[in-house]
Amino acid sequence: MWYKKKVLWILMIAQFFMVETIQAQARPILQEIKKSLTCTCGCNMTVEACQGAMACDSADKLTAEAQQWIDQGLSTKQILSAFVNRYGETILSAPTKKGFNLTAWITPFLLIILAGFTIMKIVQKWAQRPGRPDKYQHTGPRPPASTQYDKMLNDILKKLD
Repeated sequence: MWYKKKVLWILMIAQFFMVETIQAQARPILQEIKKSLTCTCGCNMTVEACQGAMACDSADKLTAEAQQWIDQGLSTKQILSAFVNRYGETILSAPTKKGFNLTAWITPFLLIILAGFTIMKIVQKWAQRPGRPDKYQHTGPRPPASTQYDKMLNDILKKLD
């Protein structure tokens, strides 16, 4: 009976920690939002990088807006959608994965596959070409040896024996 109480207490404590973890994961994190946004000052860095590299009023303004929306209880997706509505899709540091922007994600992979296929076909054609014979390689039947030299060689060999 005592082990049932222990197990029950362990489960209750574990549930408490799980609820805290789930709630922490549900809240939008300011750092994630700052990494997802491009600074509007013209530096073409993310808001997080721009704030870290220099004192930027634009990055501070965007961070304050994001924090305000986090305080209002909006999710990360809602906050990013609000930024897109206000500043356009150029505010996002990466293109969305839907519609025409999907080509920005797919095209590099398609080009790599196409280039690999093209290189493979070129190499196959090169491998199928008939090779040129080496100019020093004898390709025909062997010419008959001169009988005069054969007799001389045989005479020399007989003398050596």
